[in-house]
Amino acid sequence: MSPKVPIRFLDAGLGTTLELPPHNAKFREGSSLWSSDFLISSPDTLSGVHKAFADAGADVILTATYQASLQGFAATKKLPGDQDVLPTEQRHGVLRESGPASKDTYGPEEAAALMRTAIPLAKEALLSRQHGAESASKGVALSLGAYGATLQPSTEYSGKYQPQRMQTAQGLADWHAERFRIFQNDQATWKDVDYVSFETLPVLQEVKAVRQVMAKHNHFHDMRQWWISCVFPNDDLTLPDGSSVSAVVETMLHEPDSGQWQRPWGIGINCTDIKKLNHLILQYEMNVARVLGSDAERDMWPWLVTYPDGAQGAVYNTETHTWGIDPEMKAKGPQRPWHEELAEIITKTAERGRWQGILVGGCCKTTPDDIKALRAQLASNAHGAYFLETG
Repeated sequence: MSPKVPIRFLDAGLGTTLELPPHNAKFREGSSLWSSDFLISSPDTLSGVHKAFADAGADVILTATYQASLQGFAATKKLPGDQDVLPTEQRHGVLRESGPASKDTYGPEEAAALMRTAIPLAKEALLSRQHGAESASKGVALSLGAYGATLQPSTEYSGKYQPQRMQTAQGLADWHAERFRIFQNDQATWKDVDYVSFETLPVLQEVKAVRQVMAKHNHFHDMRQWWISCVFPNDDLTLPDGSSVSAVVETMLHEPDSGQWQRPWGIGINCTDIKKLNHLILQYEMNVARVLGSDAERDMWPWLVTYPDGAQGAVYNTETHTWGIDPEMKAKGPQRPWHEELAEIITKTAERGRWQGILVGGCCKTTPDDIKALRAQLASNAHGAYFLETG
């Protein structure tokens, strides 16, 4: 009998949870930072959301850096209280270097320091649940969204990247490497990063790019587990750039003769309609077996990382940052509860026994309550095919 598949729980939709009571967040008009803006305006609010997810049973907490970039902070006006910045100041244990006081936006040093403050916020949330104790199966995941997620309006769902250099693997690799090194270069906070998540990637060139970045910078002596997760908004189960699942998995896992690409710890699907998820996972499995070989042992397979959205037919407008209802979905009436549908998919996936493990959570429109319900649903099944790594 095959060993049971371990399951870990990821958190869920940070930005959309911020919009709900008791937070009732309003994101700044014209800013590309979205939830990362709260690193400036209200880190305590972010901390509260992280802790809510940890208390709900999330083993892995994503940092509030999905949309964060030097360019995004450079285009963000300082809040009134931030206009007169001291030469140095302490923010959540991270030394923040200021730029010239005359500037009304955030310079590279200020932006980098603010971005790093996301790590202790996530770490503190996990430790609060664990009463200060470390756990091998729990951790902080550095959230690094697609290049398109940092644009205004965002284009991670369309894959329409500008300028032209950002349509190439090399251009995207240079950009991702710069952002990755902001975190890796500060050992005071980097030590608390357990995973790195390249998520919601919409184009094949970006999958190539992040593998090149990790081959160069994720050093063996200080290696982090990391994953690539793609978004599939199209009805034909392709990326926004038209790439097939076959091409996606091939690019995620194959090892070129040059050896310049590092294979990720996990691969998966996020910010995608849950109705598509089972078909996508089956296609992933077929293609992982093809790339690794049908006789590859389970310990050679990556982890499956999946966190579908809970929009249930709602459609996100990237220009207005608002949600609208798809009339066709509304006409179909109430949807099946998200946690029940996802638990059934994960159970069937575990029964097939292919993946080394499964990391599962939620994306847009999913909340701490959804993670709590998902965890309870999977725990109540007492299934022979899987086990929950933590209680």
